[in-house]
Amino acid sequence: METIMKEWKFKINKFKFGFVTGLILPVLGFFIGFLAKGGEMSFSTFWQLFTQNHDLIHLNDIKLIYQDTRQSTVMFCLLANMLAFYLSFFVYKIDRFSTGLVSITLILTAISVFFIY
Repeated sequence: METIMKEWKFKINKFKFGFVTGLILPVLGFFIGFLAKGGEMSFSTFWQLFTQNHDLIHLNDIKLIYQDTRQSTVMFCLLANMLAFYLSFFVYKIDRFSTGLVSITLILTAISVFFIY
């Protein structure tokens, strides 16, 4: 059993696997955010709410709702990567995988800051 675990760790401990995983998990996190925050909205309505430019809205209350929804959804996306980082770095000790995961998470976080604000 221990040799199977070492083989698995050796195969997956690559920068590119962490990078790709860091791209896929936020998409799953977005769907989880839709299930948690979307309520009774359709997916297309939720997507429009998420992508609409809030600067075009002049009512302060509605603008705050748009920003809150975006922030919450982005947090779900980034939490998926944080969970993967915890498992890969602290539990399984696969460092190169974790490096790829952290690098794409930092890139996505920078992009999301520009997207939200």
